[in-house]
Amino acid sequence: MDPTPASRETLTSMFVGSQLNQIPAPAAVLDRAIIQRNCAQMLRCCDALSVMFRPHIKTHKTVEVTKLQVGDTNHVRIVVSTVAEAEYMMPYLRNCRQEGKTINVLYGIPLPPSQTLRLAILGKELGPESISVMIDNIDQLLSLEAFKEIAGFRAHVFVKVDIGYARAGLPPGSNDLKALLQAIAQIALPNGSVHLSGFYSHAGHSYAVSSEAAAMEHLSDEIDGLIEAAAIATEIAECSPRSTSIRSQYVLSVGATPSATSIQSLIIDTGTNGDIEAERNRLKKCIERAKANCSVELHAGVYPILDMQQLATEASPSASTLKPTNARQVISHSDLALTILTEVTSAYKHRDPEEALIAAGTLALGREPCKSYNGWGVVSDWNLSSLVPSKRSGWVVARISQEHGVLQNTSSIHAPALSVGKKVRIWPNHACIAGAGFNFYFVVDSADIGNEDTIVDIWMRCRGNSEVADFGKTQRQQYPQLAVLNEVKPYYHSLPPAT
Repeated sequence: MDPTPASRETLTSMFVGSQLNQIPAPAAVLDRAIIQRNCAQMLRCCDALSVMFRPHIKTHKTVEVTKLQVGDTNHVRIVVSTVAEAEYMMPYLRNCRQEGKTINVLYGIPLPPSQTLRLAILGKELGPESISVMIDNIDQLLSLEAFKEIAGFRAHVFVKVDIGYARAGLPPGSNDLKALLQAIAQIALPNGSVHLSGFYSHAGHSYAVSSEAAAMEHLSDEIDGLIEAAAIATEIAECSPRSTSIRSQYVLSVGATPSATSIQSLIIDTGTNGDIEAERNRLKKCIERAKANCSVELHAGVYPILDMQQLATEASPSASTLKPTNARQVISHSDLALTILTEVTSAYKHRDPEEALIAAGTLALGREPCKSYNGWGVVSDWNLSSLVPSKRSGWVVARISQEHGVLQNTSSIHAPALSVGKKVRIWPNHACIAGAGFNFYFVVDSADIGNEDTIVDIWMRCRGNSEVADFGKTQRQQYPQLAVLNEVKPYYHSLPPAT
């Protein structure tokens, strides 16, 4: 058998028109109708609030979902977690450029020197202002000189600010942040290597929330922190005669799916109580205060797909056309677009509680917990006769190893029996991790009533970290500017102090 991965054309000819019960398992299945609803609701709410939106594509890594996230706009702004994702999107981005649209791709990790060449080559093709990078360390600025030499223009820079997640970034008001902004001010000249676009934060700790009010509180905290950082940058710029081209109006880019999607509660009423109203009022004031001197941009990644972790946050309104079972109409199982299709390989009725074995483990489902239950995935009621509410079957993935999963009957209501060969669909805890185990998605469309189980498309995923080019000796010879990236001395120790 040829070990080469099948092309989209081959997979389409093999599977489009087939039923879910007929395809090999384990398989990653996306519901196109759910993704369309989730993306449309996010864009509609951002438009209503006059804030910009920059979708992150790291969850799905597909061209098709990226197009739905971006929507019908002349301004294509995305975030990527790997340079390979940006390279994979190049055919789409080229088309956008040919259509006269503006493009800006933000590399979403504080810039490692080794990625500068690949980013610069992308920028050279896409044109000025097409590439943004993130920095939180003075020595990262060295790479930007090489970027400009290769790309032919200055990279746009977002300074990463830590608002409490403690993964990357500098705290607002900290001496380290001030020192970084002073260094930027000294080289933000018309012909310099840096163009300070704004500030970026990621409220990853908002995954711990359990309400819209708590998610909105995180978003307000992010905006307040970036307002403080922008004020410091403005003060430094005004005191530095060398920084005449530094921006006077910065972009404040805030979010993570729970906090960013909570903004929808300013437009869509999911119920009224004191906590929600207080946080709504605070968030509205924060946005207006930010807009006085800056532009507000939201970013989020997993929101088109969603998963059990996001469901546990109850952070945003449901986009489902079905009424959620929860009275406040926050996100429900009807908003989850990714399921992992797998097959029962054995059943153990003698165990207490009853269990069954599936041919899907850590590599298909991931191994991230969910605060709302003990397990690694929830079995939906698809292909099963279930009395359990919320579209759940009563079975959860209780234990996993590499390729094995053990289902357990955790329902107080009688769960449907499982037998060898039965296909089931599982909602994973974390869609970003579960999807990474697959080369492509089988796509269904629940809006096509009567044909909900029919495969309508195949969406290919970007995989790995080097999709397009071999960046080896030849490229380094072609771009001698990269030699500066091998310097070990801190770049800004010799700069004169900021004035």
